[in-house]
Amino acid sequence: MNNLIIAIMYSDKELYNKVKDNLTKKYGNIKKESAPYDFDKFTSYYEKEMGKGIVKCFLIFEKVISKKDLIEIKKYITEVEKDFSVDDNRQINLDPGYVNEHELVLASFKSGTNYKEDLGDGVYAHKVLEVKNKKIERYWHTFPDYRVVENQEFFFDTIR
Repeated sequence: MNNLIIAIMYSDKELYNKVKDNLTKKYGNIKKESAPYDFDKFTSYYEKEMGKGIVKCFLIFEKVISKKDLIEIKKYITEVEKDFSVDDNRQINLDPGYVNEHELVLASFKSGTNYKEDLGDGVYAHKVLEVKNKKIERYWHTFPDYRVVENQEFFFDTIR
């Protein structure tokens, strides 16, 4: 059972609440929400577009999806980002994916040489974390904030 997840980066709490409301109208109830954390300490990559003071949190929805559903979800999410952009700069960054007891997968428009699965229509599945023998496995391509134990435990709290 793959539950839809959406990682959200933002610096404006009011905007976050608007987008969260939009997402719940589209995808239904939220099963679990993480506390926001300081994303700036992981990278300055988004600073030019989104400014400083970026925080990130995760939403896990009750909605169950298939891997192929990520194609349409990624496209919709991209439109939401555009709707809230100012002068072609995103004010909110949304990364959809799914989580189950075995893996955390994110949808991406960026291909990877051998670690992303082509789902079609320019969307790729990027496995970020995997559970093997009740241990969370990371990869060389796992993003730094997904390496943090607290974030891993948020996604896989039932394995420990």
